[in-house]
Amino acid sequence: MTPRKYVPFLLGTLLLAALLLIPFSRDTNPTSVRKPDGKSNVQPVPGELVIDQLANIHVNVSLPDSQFKELQELNRNFMMKYPHIQVKITNEPSKDSAYDLWSLQSQQGEAADIILLDNGWVRPFAVRGFLKPADSVMTGDSLSDQLTGLLDPLKWNGYLWGVPKDLNPYTIVWSSSLLAEAGLKEPPADWNAYQAAAFKIIELHPQASIVNWSVGDLQQQIVWLAAFQSEPSRMLNVFPVNAAQALQLAWFQELEAKISRINGDERERLDEAFQKNQLLAAIIPWNEYEELEEATRNKLIVDRDQIIYPWLNGRSYVISSSSANEEEAMVWIQEMTDINNQQISYDRTGQLPARASLYAFNGSLQSKQTHIPPAWWKKVLDTKKTDAELANPDPLWPEKWRQREHLWKTFSVNRFEIAAYLEALEALEK
Repeated sequence: MTPRKYVPFLLGTLLLAALLLIPFSRDTNPTSVRKPDGKSNVQPVPGELVIDQLANIHVNVSLPDSQFKELQELNRNFMMKYPHIQVKITNEPSKDSAYDLWSLQSQQGEAADIILLDNGWVRPFAVRGFLKPADSVMTGDSLSDQLTGLLDPLKWNGYLWGVPKDLNPYTIVWSSSLLAEAGLKEPPADWNAYQAAAFKIIELHPQASIVNWSVGDLQQQIVWLAAFQSEPSRMLNVFPVNAAQALQLAWFQELEAKISRINGDERERLDEAFQKNQLLAAIIPWNEYEELEEATRNKLIVDRDQIIYPWLNGRSYVISSSSANEEEAMVWIQEMTDINNQQISYDRTGQLPARASLYAFNGSLQSKQTHIPPAWWKKVLDTKKTDAELANPDPLWPEKWRQREHLWKTFSVNRFEIAAYLEALEALEK
């Protein structure tokens, strides 16, 4: 064979060798193709987490000790499942301190990657530029299993800013036997009907209380007043107090001796007051109602027509605008709010879950679903909210709420000084 005949053979051999060497010149990670500087040139499929290196994320919460321990347990399980994501959780038990600290950290660009915010704080934080949209967390089954009435308060400017975790709505409960004595089969439908019932109970039971208010609980007060307002949505603006509210509060000043002062968590005292027909009505969070004795609950009527602002006493996870680990943060939030973890939380705390499918027996959970919330809650929580039913997206709304709450605590700590409270509110509005 002449040398010229070897040329095609040699060229073919070299070409084959070059093709075989190409895979060894690239990164062994099949999900990314990298530039010479080491940066990714081809992005992975959305939702697919690429594990290039260990990620550290920080979470801030404000929880009672028992709930914080529960979250730590769930977090340990998470890190076992995702060993490349290490998560540190910091708890600030005081809500006031938490708000001040998180606001300051957010202003300085040093906030935690994830924060568990009260629902009423989410839109103000978003308006101030402290958050990243959370729409990406809500996909597929997760999105279809959400309750509309819990998502609406977390939306602003066309985006969703939080992922609901749980809620504990305030409910108005009535003594069915005392209502019957006042000539009513159902809770009073308006303010005049309530006044008439209250006077009748005072006449029949001089030692009874016409309502129970806990010291310093502003949300309880607002829910109660809103139940008898023609436009309850305006209550969430906090200031100013309208004429109808002022008249109702002034009427209670006249009957201050007929208002009991039992805290919602004093279950035995509430049980006794209702059992002995010494209390007409109370405004308590749902989990505290469920903790009452069954015999007591059988004597009560939950006013389902007056579930006011159920989303307000709830919490949602948000992602800080300063977070450099957004993808890992989304994975953590998805895990913490999945259906199984929400069921565990409801079983332990009694705070209602944010997933719609948990309001009926869920076959996928099987024996784990030992505690199912009443089905009527789903209808209440899945009702779309109008802008008029939500707090204004005011960046200072939490501060205004705290101002009014502080005043109410000041004028209810020893006795209900409602006249002085109204004067202080009027001065604050000027």
